[in-house]
Amino acid sequence: MTTIVVLILLLSAGASIWIVAVAAEQLPQLLPESNQMRVFTLILATVGICAILDTIFMSFASLFITKPIKKMAEMAQDIAKGEFTSRTSYKSSDEIGSLADSLNKMAQELDNMAYMRKDFISNVSHEFKTPIASIQGFAELMQEQSLSQEERSEYLGIIIDESKRLHSLSENMLRLSRLDRQVLPDKQTTFRLDEQIRRVLMLLEDSWAKKDMAFDLDLPPISYEGDEPLIQQIWMNLIANAIKFSPDSSTITILLASKAEGVEVVVADEGIGMPTSIQQRIYERFYQGETSRMDQGNGLGLAITKRILTILSGEIHFTSTVGKGTRFTVFLPYIK
Repeated sequence: MTTIVVLILLLSAGASIWIVAVAAEQLPQLLPESNQMRVFTLILATVGICAILDTIFMSFASLFITKPIKKMAEMAQDIAKGEFTSRTSYKSSDEIGSLADSLNKMAQELDNMAYMRKDFISNVSHEFKTPIASIQGFAELMQEQSLSQEERSEYLGIIIDESKRLHSLSENMLRLSRLDRQVLPDKQTTFRLDEQIRRVLMLLEDSWAKKDMAFDLDLPPISYEGDEPLIQQIWMNLIANAIKFSPDSSTITILLASKAEGVEVVVADEGIGMPTSIQQRIYERFYQGETSRMDQGNGLGLAITKRILTILSGEIHFTSTVGKGTRFTVFLPYIK
């Protein structure tokens, strides 16, 4: 007695398994000898058809799976070379489609970062170029023998002012670079916030005294534990800005209050205020909305303030009305 069983497995595109089985039991007794060859021919034909179908399936698999992966590999190589504009057009709801979408998002983020870096370099070059050009120009003018003493003093004053501007720009850039690498506050100490704010006002006295400005202060004695140098930089930037954008003989209001979860400080001026178009960009590096006062700063103060508050897990908000002034509110949480 003889039993012949042939199994042919074929993976279809839908990942199901087809089984082709041909069995013959006691074949000689069931079929005449003349028909046995036909049965074996049929089996061989079935095997051949399955092989052809398998080849077709593998071709489609190569077309729909291997090809997009190869394209994405080429895209990854482009990104590695710095070509962040490279994209893949492959769309699918499966894992390969998810990979393609992630690659496109990564390329977009890298492209944005590259643009920001170029913009940063351009801004830095411009900020350095302007005072350097002024220093060079007035230094050359001072070589003229026919200059009066008054003119020499005026040109020398401009050179000194532009040198101070360069020094301030360098300091702010270094400070911002350090803050970008800093994640947590440095040394934590307990200090009086009200005394710190009064100390900042004394440091800025030369600026507000020239404009005959007054201050409305409500600074109750409040102790706070935190990074004292970083927090002092917040008040330096905000109060300096308030002085810069306020008219002569105006008043700056500074309020300090203790809250359940932290402390709140308000710095409000009676200055020129900001339109909506400027408000959306005030924390951008080197951005200066009021071009008439560009010689008084470098557009890094609020960017530094924002970064410091991020490190301290604090918050900053503002309201501003054109012609009426700007009000900044800073919240510093208590250390838990």
